[in-house]
Amino acid sequence: REFAIVKEIKNDGIFVIPMLTMACLKCKTGCLRQGKPFRVKNSAQFSIKSGTAVRIGLPRFARAFHGLLSLFVPISFAVFGFFIAPAAVEILPLSILKSLSEESARAVFVLGFLAFSTLVTFIVSRSSIHFSTPEIISIM
Repeated sequence: REFAIVKEIKNDGIFVIPMLTMACLKCKTGCLRQGKPFRVKNSAQFSIKSGTAVRIGLPRFARAFHGLLSLFVPISFAVFGFFIAPAAVEILPLSILKSLSEESARAVFVLGFLAFSTLVTFIVSRSSIHFSTPEIISIM
């Protein structure tokens, strides 16, 4: 989510709760559907306090790195599958692989490695694993 509300400011960081909808800005009653609090940086040194609505995001370098990673990891796995296919057909004890031509085996391994790496990339991008800390971009 792009927008969040500052929950608390501590010595070890600023903790925010993601806003699920823009209606959260005007809500005064509180919500049972609050997101999980997480830490953000205030590199621009905005003057904030608890309850302030902020816009958050990753630094440009981190966004570019994540984009390149999600593009090149699946491609490199597919290339790896292409080159490992002949050796893997000989090593693996699956009779169905031995009946395939070399080109067919390469195609199976390319698609298999591509599907596996895409699945791993998807799971990591949806998990709570973060390689960089989001930062406050502006105050709402």
